[in-house]
Amino acid sequence: MRLLRGEHVVLYGPLGSGKSTLLEKVNKRIATRGIPCALWDATSGLDDITRAFAQAYPHVNMDATRRGARSRLWLAADQRRGVLIFDHVTKVTNAMVGFLRRLRGGVTGVLLSFDVENESQRLKIRSRQIHHAFLRMPLASSQQLCTQFRRGCAGHPIPRVSRPHERRIIQTARGRVGWIALCTRLIANERYWSGDILHPALLCIDTEIALRQCTLDFPLTEGELE
Repeated sequence: MRLLRGEHVVLYGPLGSGKSTLLEKVNKRIATRGIPCALWDATSGLDDITRAFAQAYPHVNMDATRRGARSRLWLAADQRRGVLIFDHVTKVTNAMVGFLRRLRGGVTGVLLSFDVENESQRLKIRSRQIHHAFLRMPLASSQQLCTQFRRGCAGHPIPRVSRPHERRIIQTARGRVGWIALCTRLIANERYWSGDILHPALLCIDTEIALRQCTLDFPLTEGELE
């Protein structure tokens, strides 16, 4: 509802906490209402904002200078409010801040997602003052992750994971549902097993590397997101 009112919302949290899947669901829900919207999956500058804007308003003639094109897009949004969603924002330039502020006042709702691992990163993003609301992605409880992990493992013909190894994996996940989802997709690889014995340290390391390098691109299922 904040987005539909034209507010700007920042969603932050660690990589693998389910932000991207949530953004996809928000985008689909808004699109089914016939509202102009776009989801940009990697954002690092004003050009990315312009491209997403053009995707939300495809009827706007973009044969102009970049500044002219943005002005036309702004006028289209002023006539028919839309929503722009930006995932994996890695840089917030002064040009981005200025343009986003121009969109305030009910012109276009904006949702920006940041991967934040520590307090200094959070404070740096907040200091840019590009938002009406600054929201932290909720992390899952250990019990929720344990349930998710067991469900994921049940889909593979693998030996039973011991409780100590299971606890180590859940602790390493640190509340991240996406991390567990990726872990349970990797766990069937024979690389992580010696007979019936799991090597949890190797599995956890590979999961973290794959997540950070984005070597495995996948959406969370409904059960994994819950």
